[in-house]
Amino acid sequence: MIKKEISAKFQQGFILLLLFIVLAGFIGMIHEFLIALVLAAIFSGLLYPFYLHILSYLKNRSALAAGTTLIIIAFAFGLPLAGLAGMVTSEAIQISKKARPIVQEAFDKNLSLSAKVPDWLPMKEKLEPFNETIVKKASEAISAMGSWLVSSLSSATKGTVGFFISLFVMLYAMFHFLIHGPQLLRSLASLLPLSEEDRTEVMSRGLMVTKASLKGIVVIGLMEGVLVGMALWITGIEGSAFWGSVVFLLAAIPGLGASLIWLPAALYLLFIGSTGWGIALIVWGVVVVGLVDYLIRPRMVGNDSKLPDLVILISIFGGIASFGPIGILIGPVIAALLDTILNIYKKTFQSLLPS
Repeated sequence: MIKKEISAKFQQGFILLLLFIVLAGFIGMIHEFLIALVLAAIFSGLLYPFYLHILSYLKNRSALAAGTTLIIIAFAFGLPLAGLAGMVTSEAIQISKKARPIVQEAFDKNLSLSAKVPDWLPMKEKLEPFNETIVKKASEAISAMGSWLVSSLSSATKGTVGFFISLFVMLYAMFHFLIHGPQLLRSLASLLPLSEEDRTEVMSRGLMVTKASLKGIVVIGLMEGVLVGMALWITGIEGSAFWGSVVFLLAAIPGLGASLIWLPAALYLLFIGSTGWGIALIVWGVVVVGLVDYLIRPRMVGNDSKLPDLVILISIFGGIASFGPIGILIGPVIAALLDTILNIYKKTFQSLLPS
């Protein structure tokens, strides 16, 4: 009996080791396409409700419904996003080159910082020597932001052949995931050595948290980016598409992200004498953009299913640092998986943890 148990454990250990070696080799072989596959899974999950509507309309012809879904999304979002990426890159290049002249202009029109400070403030006279430093630091920050965005967008499409191969892999994987997604999830869940309750936790809560977080980032980010970019374009500030894309990155910070762009822009307009436009931009930011943050965001994301705002923020920045711009999506997905696993850990070791 003991011999059989040892033999069984040895066999299990050998199988696990063999699985690890083969899995590591397989991942190493396809590592160039891992990002494409992760993005395919993310987009398929977000598009699945739309796919079900198309599937119902086409009388359950799954392949045709999946193909139709991808074609509609490609024309509705893919082409405009490609054009927008080109516009953002062009504006980012211009802004990174012209950052200092743009900032300097605000201080050259007889509008020094100290001139804008009320006479009754004791710091008024002390600000004048720092005008040049403020111009230098502000222009360096703007230039660095533009250069990073240009390099990130350029690296994403570096090597045209590789880019199109990855794009093909992502679209083909999305086609497969839309048709076979539920079966694949069930198959993956059956491989987890967990109880049925924990498997359901991984599948239901993990997907729920991931979708909620991504909706809060992608949809809210797009809305706020468009609103702020449109406002900057109307008020005549250069690089409105560039600044709108920056808002998209920062919109994950509820109540603060978008204001990091529109508030300095409004102050800039006030400094150069465009008082009306400056006040209008402040009103637009507080009322309209604030409406998205405080009314639409909670209803769309929900309070029970979303990750804490701090976790979303650091996962986005960590994702960007690790994976580039695409980390905006991948970072929160990893955070959502961690949140789900921590919940399972808490339930599994509940008897050993402090009450």
